[in-house]
This record gives sequence, structure tokens and C-alpha cells, in this order.
Amino acid sequence: MKAQLTGSPKGFITLEILIAFAVVILSISAVIMVTFGNQSVAVDSQVNLEAISKAQALLEKARADSRLDFNLVNSSVATEMSGPLMFTKTLDVIQADLFTKKVTSIIAWQIVGKTFSTTLATILTNPEAASGGDTCSSVLTGDWKNPQIERIIDFSSISPIGTYTLTDVDAYKNKLYVTSGKTTNTDDPTLFVFDTSDTSNPTLLGEVDNAPAVISGLNAVRVSEDLATSKIYAYTASNTSSDYTSCDPVANPACGQLYIFDVTNPSSPTFSVNLKIASSPPITSQNTGTSIFYKNGYVFLGLGANASGPEFHIIDMRNPASLFGGSHLVSPLGSFEVGNGVNVLLSRDSYAYIASPNTQELQILDISNLNNPIFAGSFNSPNGAGNGKSIYLVGDKLYLGKTTGASFDFHILDNTNSAVALPEFGGRDISSSVNGVTVKNFLSFLLTGTPGTGAQLQIFKTDDPLNITPWNPSPFIISPAGNATEPSMDCEGNRLYISSNDSAGQGSIYIIKPGP
Repeated sequence: MKAQLTGSPKGFITLEILIAFAVVILSISAVIMVTFGNQSVAVDSQVNLEAISKAQALLEKARADSRLDFNLVNSSVATEMSGPLMFTKTLDVIQADLFTKKVTSIIAWQIVGKTFSTTLATILTNPEAASGGDTCSSVLTGDWKNPQIERIIDFSSISPIGTYTLTDVDAYKNKLYVTSGKTTNTDDPTLFVFDTSDTSNPTLLGEVDNAPAVISGLNAVRVSEDLATSKIYAYTASNTSSDYTSCDPVANPACGQLYIFDVTNPSSPTFSVNLKIASSPPITSQNTGTSIFYKNGYVFLGLGANASGPEFHIIDMRNPASLFGGSHLVSPLGSFEVGNGVNVLLSRDSYAYIASPNTQELQILDISNLNNPIFAGSFNSPNGAGNGKSIYLVGDKLYLGKTTGASFDFHILDNTNSAVALPEFGGRDISSSVNGVTVKNFLSFLLTGTPGTGAQLQIFKTDDPLNITPWNPSPFIISPAGNATEPSMDCEGNRLYISSNDSAGQGSIYIIKPGP
């Protein structure tokens, strides 16, 4: 007889139920853990993607700024809220060389007390300056609250011994080009080239005279490189003055307002040609070249005040060698009658900017048609006599210095639209003539002084034009006594190069660096 099982013991049933519940609980727990784990990963991924997007946007803005103006690309830190998270956005900018900046964007945030970050980097270059332009670094390094004189080049020791009254400096690719407007002897050199690779120990490489028959020299210099031929030229505005109607530049090397030198070999610079401007209407008075600017194959030349005829000229220099050995008369592409002498000029995009003693200290010309410059915009200081002395452009801000007088000597203007009377962002009374302006990030470096008072360097914090405040505790004395010939300034990298003349007219170059 076969036995049959008609029921299960209750203990076994209870055990099975408990085991089943345990399995279910473990399964649910695993599902919950996986679900919450996936949610955390999803949140982290979303935040990471948002951070990467912000880092990319920061770099794209830096690229856009560099296309507008390489000097706009500087280190910055800002914060931005996104829901419950605060992102810290850091742009770190390092000047790799005169024409290159390494730009790194860092986006950082915190979650539950832990700091996370994402980083992107790129290299930005300044090709426009490579053939002749501003090589001053806008990246601030060192202590500019305490500037120091790194080295003085005393021209009383320059051979041949004499008095060299210095008029202008141009720093370009570790070379410093210096002009003298007046010398002791007729055959003394008037253009000097120094090697500034080691700014603590600059060395004189070469020198050359512009006109051996006169002591008058040169008033201004700008250097450029022809990238196609690797030739380097120094374009200079001449201080020689002759009766314009009878002066023959072919027979008289002292006749002409524009002198060109080949400085490809800096140890042996050579005089190439002197050019007399054949303008229309013709210039009928004695005249000198007073200021000069070079851009993209064109020279912009400013002259002293004329009894008649234009003071501003645009000259085609895309092939300067074609002028050598030929006629010494040159017809400008276009000219403009400023109505006064041109103290300083520069150009950007399709505009030329002119500072002069006119009532309108700043005049702006539309040069989109190089053959026909036309008046576009201006600025007239609301208080005090006008005499524009210095200009510097960064982005849409134009920095203007003028001779000391009532109210502001230093103005920051809105140059968003050059074809208007420029509105003023802000300004400051410097109580001294502003003969030179250089801007590095949020600091403005002003070369100040009046004839006979020497040269001073005053540094101001100018990121808020309505609240311009001194950066260095007191004006930094460059030279205690001065000459009627005003000082000049240029910048390359993290150094300032300043020329100044003592009461006897003897010039020196001061190389200024930040404190440690």
C-alpha cells in the first residue's frame, strides 16, 4: 500500500514565507540603491555638462575679445548661480611671448562640501602686431604699486660724445628704437637701435644719421617688418624744416618730412630715402613731421601746423623699396587739413585718431576710402584749453591725455561709435600734462610733466572710469628736471621705456619695471 502525503508541516510553510520575504526585501533594496545611484550619476553628469558649457563659453568670449583687441584678454574671476549651485568662473591668462597668450578657463562648484571643477585651455595669438604694432602685455605681473628703474641709458656716454635731445621711442621685438630731434654736430647719429633682450643690460647695436648737413634730426619713429621679405624698416617723422616751396629733396637730404631706414641688420642701420610730401592743396610754409603711425602697409604721417595745406597724410608703403633711389617727392593716397599740428595719431579699423592743440583735442577721421579721409567724430574737453597730447585704445574705450588746465587732464571716452562726438565715461585732474598713456588691464600708466619740470610716472586704477584712483602711492619721479622737449613712452612685454631730457637737452632712456 502506497502511503500518501496529504499536508505540509506548518513550520516549513512559515520558513518558506520568511525566505520569500527576505528575497523580496533584498531585491527591493537593490532596486532602490541602483535607482538612487543612477539618479546621482545623472545629476553629476548634468552638472559636468553645464560646467563644460560654461568653460567653453568663457573661452569663446576670450577669442572674440582677442579679435576685437588682444589687450582685452586678461585674467578674471566671477561667480554665477545656476539653481542651487554657485559656479566660480576663472579665466587665467599667461603671456607666453609678445604675440601669444595661454588662456585657461576653470569652472568650479561645491556639492555636499566637496569641490569639483572642469578646465579647458587654448592658445590665442595677435597676428596684427607681428608685422609692426603694440607689443605691450596687458597681463599684470609684479608690483606696480612700487615701480622701479631697472636701467638708465645715459646718452652722454653715447659715441660720438655730444648732446642728444631725445624725441621718441618704439619698442619692437626686443629692440628699442630711439630718435633724437637735435644733436651737437651735424653728422651725429639721430636714430639708435638697442638690444633689450636683457632689459637689465641693454646694449647699443647700431646708429645712423638722417641728414649730415644739419643738426636737426627726427621727431617720431615706428618700426615694421615686411613679412614677405623679412625686411625691417624704421619710418620716422623728420624734424628738419626748410622753405617748402623751394626745398629740393633730391639735392638736399635735409628736405622732407618722412625718412625711411632699413634696420634689418640692427648693427648696421642704413638711411634709405627722405620723402617730401607732394600734397594737394600744396603746403606752402616751413614744416616738419611731428608724428607717425604704421598699419598694414600704410604710413600715417602728421605734420606741424601749416599756413596752408593739410597736416595729415596717408602714404602707401606696401612696397617701400620701390621708393628707394627714385623720386624723393611722394604723393599721399589721401590727406586731411587738421587746422593745427598733429601731436599724436593712431589708426584702428577704418578710422584714424588725431590729437592736436585744436579746440577739439581729439579728431576722428573715416579712412574707409584711403584716398579721401573725411571728418567722422571728435571730443572737446568741456573745461579748459585744448591740447591733445596722447591716445591709447583698448576695446571700445579711448584714453586721452592733454595739457594741464582747468578740470580733467585725463579722459576715458566711449568709442563704441567713432563717427560721433564721443561721450565721456569719466576722467581725472592730474595737475600735469599727460604726454603718454599706456593701459595694462585695469591700470593706466600716465607719463606726466610740463616743460622744464622733468618726467613722472603716475599709475591709476581705471576699471571704473567714474572712480579713477591712484595705484602707486605718489608720482614716480623719472627725472627731476626737464627740457622743453617733452618725454615719450612705449611699452613692450612688462617693461616701460621712457625718454626724458635734462635742462641742458641731454637725453636718457629709463627702463621701468614693477617691484618684486
